Amino acid sequence: MMNRKKAFIGILSVIMIMMMVTTGCKPKQAAAPTPVQPKETESPVVTPTETSLPQNETITNPSVPTPATPAGNQADKVSLASADKGDKDKGEGEQTPPATKPNAQTKPKIEIKSPYTQAKPTLLGLTLKTSAAEITEKFGKPKEQFVMEDDTDPITVYDYTDFLVGFDKQNQLHFVDVRSADVNPGLNGLKLGDPVEEVTKALGKPDSNTSFVLTYKATGAVLKLDIDPKSQKVNSIKLFAE
Repeated sequence: MMNRKKAFIGILSVIMIMMMVTTGCKPKQAAAPTPVQPKETESPVVTPTETSLPQNETITNPSVPTPATPAGNQADKVSLASADKGDKDKGEGEQTPPATKPNAQTKPKIEIKSPYTQAKPTLLGLTLKTSAAEITEKFGKPKEQFVMEDDTDPITVYDYTDFLVGFDKQNQLHFVDVRSADVNPGLNGLKLGDPVEEVTKALGKPDSNTSFVLTYKATGAVLKLDIDPKSQKVNSIKLFAE
């Protein structure tokens, strides 16, 4: 009887052990994956500075002062704009005529209508005692004007660059002084700078002849030619009242 109990207990123990082994060997069922919630798309954070400026605008740091434009450049631009406007206005309206130069800036044209003669002495075709008004009408205003002081008869001189003319207190031509070889004095082809030999060919024998001066006397006048002693050329031609 005892042996049966022991055998029954042994069999029961074996069955329980096998059940425990069988239960332990069964694979565990994998847990179902937890569904992942999709993340919401984040909207880009836009700062007020980015939205207030155009794409091509440079953001300036307010702490750094912006360099000022030089005043000279602005003045140049304004000047150029004014010049362009002036040109446009001229194109739309009447053209401004070119300014005429004063008479003193252009050399007077000399025409010899009365060459020198002993009976009627002239220089540059001018006769002594001609009025100042006639001279300015013929040659225009002089480049310069000054007075040669004299207690008895001060002379007013008109400078025309190539020659000088002087007037007495009655405003009558008192002398003519040729200063340039570019003008024709009206002495039969003789000019300033010609050799002394040409003087006698053009005017004949002088009334007075020294190493420095040749003098020709005429009616109410004296023609005087100064000679350079070194070059023996005429360096001054004057006609003045006697």
